Amino acid sequence: MAQRPDGKAAKSERVTFTRPAAERIAKVVRAYEAGKRDEKPLVFSRPLSADKMRIRTGTFSGAWGRQQTAVVTFVYGSTATASVHNDLINLPNSGTRYCVVGREGTAWRLINWQWEIAHVPTAAELTTTALMFKTLPVGAVSTASTITFNISVASCSTT
Repeated sequence: MAQRPDGKAAKSERVTFTRPAAERIAKVVRAYEAGKRDEKPLVFSRPLSADKMRIRTGTFSGAWGRQQTAVVTFVYGSTATASVHNDLINLPNSGTRYCVVGREGTAWRLINWQWEIAHVPTAAELTTTALMFKTLPVGAVSTASTITFNISVASCSTT
């Protein structure tokens, strides 16, 4: 009995085609039969094994400048390392963080990196007792360094 790819028995059900679909199939068969017989046949390849994967998850530490390389340690499967080129952005030192890298030929390149969450002030409300800020969480390249801004209490007024 026929089997599906998962090994279970396939149901033997009749397949029907519409007339236009049957004509398209017949046209392809006739073209193939009239063509060269020495051409390579259609082949369905197997999925890539883990050592041939083109996209991997890894970790890196420290700052990683644009147009520079860094050592990335793969985290799933093999814990091998690769020298990976960063074409994208200057990444400041934010400790050890995850990244996704892809292989282009023999070169590994940075695709994405672990983002941090920063709460950015979007609105302020001045009451008689406090200056309250409303914030919005946004993705940030790093939260290891911040910029300080000051609001003069002398210039605040509730009237």
